[in-house]
Parts: sequence; C-alpha cells; structure tokens
Amino acid sequence: MGRAPRRWRRFVVGFVILVALIVGAIAAAIAFGFLLHDTAKPVSIHDVVRRFHEGERDPAKLDGVYLYVTHGGESVDALGGAHHRYPATTSITAVRVPCGVRLYWQALEGRSSTWTLCATRLGIELDSSQVVHRFFGRTDRTTYACSGSVLVPVHVTSGATSPFRCRSSRGREAGQARVIGLQEVSVAGVRMSALHVRTVARVTGGDHGTEIVDWWFDGRNLLPIRIGLTSRTSRGFFIGDVHYREDAELRLGSMTPLR
Repeated sequence: MGRAPRRWRRFVVGFVILVALIVGAIAAAIAFGFLLHDTAKPVSIHDVVRRFHEGERDPAKLDGVYLYVTHGGESVDALGGAHHRYPATTSITAVRVPCGVRLYWQALEGRSSTWTLCATRLGIELDSSQVVHRFFGRTDRTTYACSGSVLVPVHVTSGATSPFRCRSSRGREAGQARVIGLQEVSVAGVRMSALHVRTVARVTGGDHGTEIVDWWFDGRNLLPIRIGLTSRTSRGFFIGDVHYREDAELRLGSMTPLR
C-alpha cells in the first residue's frame, strides 16, 4: 500500500528537479548570450547617402543627408537588460513631400525615427511619425498618425501651447506642444537664431509612459538644428512590465547636406 505514494513522491520530486534544471539551463544560456544575443550595429553614412541617391531623382534645395553630432542612447531592462549607445555622428535624411518634408533619422541598424512635417494654415504640423527599435533580434515598429499637432504656429508667441495628438494601431499619444522661444545656437561655428519647441506627450494603450521631444527649428525652412529625445515608457509582458529608456541629443554639424 505504501509503494504507490512513494513512487508518486519520487516522480514529483524528479519532475521538479528536471524543471529546475531546464529553467537553470535556459537562464544560463541567456546570461551567457547563447539564446538571446543583443547587438547594436551603427549605420554607415556612406550607405545612407547611397540610399538617398537611389530614391531621389530631382532633389529639392533642402533635400540631402545632414550630419548631426550625437550623444546618448537607449536601453531596456528585460532579460538582464541591454543598452545601445548611439554613434558620435548620426544622420537625418531630408526629403520633400507634397505637404512639406520627411525627416528620417537612423542611429543604428535597428533604431530609427521618421517624422513628416507639413506646412498648413495653422503653421508647421507633425503629420505622422514612425519609431523603430530592435533588441535581442526582435524589431518593434510603431507608426503614428497625428492630427492638429502644431509644432510651430503661424503667429509665434513664446509660451504658446497647442494640443498634441497622435494615434497608432496599439495606442495613442496626447499632450501639448509648447513654444519655448527663440534661442541662439551654433552650427559649424556660426551663431544663428532657432525657435525652440517642446512636445510632451503621455503614451497610453499597449505602451504607457511619457515621450518628450525638443526641437530647434531654422526659421528659413523645416530643418531641425537640434533635437532632444527623452522617453520613459513601459510595455506589459507575461514576465511583467518591460521598461524602455532613451536620452539623446542631436546637433546639426553643417547646413550643407551630403548628396
């Protein structure tokens, strides 16, 4: 009568030990990079210029590849954490579109942002944006469509604010765009005046947190002279919330683009 319970206990103990060994092996494999290996490869400026040539047939005056002195990086805290430091020089490819300009920033092969800025009766509006991240070999792409998101109003007044609204397939951003005011900046040793605008948006839906973008615009066109990116967002997974963090600053190195 006592043999069956003893066999059952031995089976349960053996099963628990087996599961513990499997979990430990997986954890060790992750820790030593055998299963999940995170890499972040910088983008070649030469390749960026080549792609610009392939896509442009009749470039406008503003079009081209602009180089930016870059500081900062991004990180996540999942699976032991990973941090990507951005290269000292990154690029923004500016291409005209019917309503204004499309700006494509790519710091790493798996990290890019695209902003479409349109000139409307209200001023300069953010029409859409796309953000791409890649960690542990997995690419995450989020595309936002925006409405009424005026970055630079027609009548510029320091302290003026306007609603900031964008929506993606998995959530939304809502907040304010605020005109900070005119500030002096330096580009290639030349002092010039730039309009500083800040957007602060609350992210809800699949992701949640805060996104802040600081823009310094050249008053003669839609080219940003500086950009500051600050992100504190989270996303829920079966293992719990995964937190994403980004702090980056881009400073234009020259008003003359590569072509």
